Amino acid sequence: MIDELAERFPHPDVRFSRRDRLVLVEVANEHGTATLTPFGATLLSYIPRGGAEVIWVSDSARFDGHKPIRGGMPVCWPWFGPHPTDPGRQAHGIARGAPWAMESVRTVDGGTEIALGLAPTETIRASWPHDFALRLVVTLGAQLEMRLEGENRSDTDWAVSEALHAYFRVAEATATAVDGLAGKEYADKLRGGAHSTQDGPLQVAAPMDRVYLDHEGPAVLDDTGNGRRIRVTKGGSASTIVWNPGPAGARDFGDMPDEGYRTMVCVEAGNALDNAYTLPAGARHTLTTRIAVE
Repeated sequence: MIDELAERFPHPDVRFSRRDRLVLVEVANEHGTATLTPFGATLLSYIPRGGAEVIWVSDSARFDGHKPIRGGMPVCWPWFGPHPTDPGRQAHGIARGAPWAMESVRTVDGGTEIALGLAPTETIRASWPHDFALRLVVTLGAQLEMRLEGENRSDTDWAVSEALHAYFRVAEATATAVDGLAGKEYADKLRGGAHSTQDGPLQVAAPMDRVYLDHEGPAVLDDTGNGRRIRVTKGGSASTIVWNPGPAGARDFGDMPDEGYRTMVCVEAGNALDNAYTLPAGARHTLTTRIAVE
């Protein structure tokens, strides 16, 4: 398969490899490096030129293709969190545990662009019986951009909640602050969804699970231990999700070291809870996140 992909998508900036049972797409250009896998269309690494790793992946993550990878930037679609009516279905939707197809590799405005696509299969239809097309476009340029394009190809309208579930690597989670959320209302999932308003910068706690509503502006992680700020800007997103599982949560995950929570913070672009939207028949929606390191 590796040789076939290299033949179908030749590009000087791109190399295909394998880790365990998963294909990896490795990109290197003048702007830095990035790695993703078509399994779940998951970004696994982003290192800007002259910088350090931005993305967190669990040291005990599984690459066997049986379950979503713990870490990276999985795609949550067409529901975020538990299924709205059937908690027995897989959390975070159908996309992050499905094999996506490589669609294209090209140079765009000095950056390297990788496009992957997902279409209904018999397995997917068992959980989501609607016709759709999903496309993820990842561009490694002066910043890293991920663009999720969802299309309703059915003859009925349906609701979507979604996120680009970014795990960021930080020196110490509880020493990390997030700027840009002051004055925004949030739902605190650790307090049964109780609503509060953010007062000043957010100091990350472990655990933490908040959905900031009606937040379209950027969020900036102040990763002081690594001497950097990670700026997350977005489009087509009305929610910003901030999550850390804390020590008890980490212990509950079989694919995360007990201390793994200490070096990661999720800051996610999405549309969740009250910001879920209706995607009309024949319509499209694009969710975009851009990552830059200062």
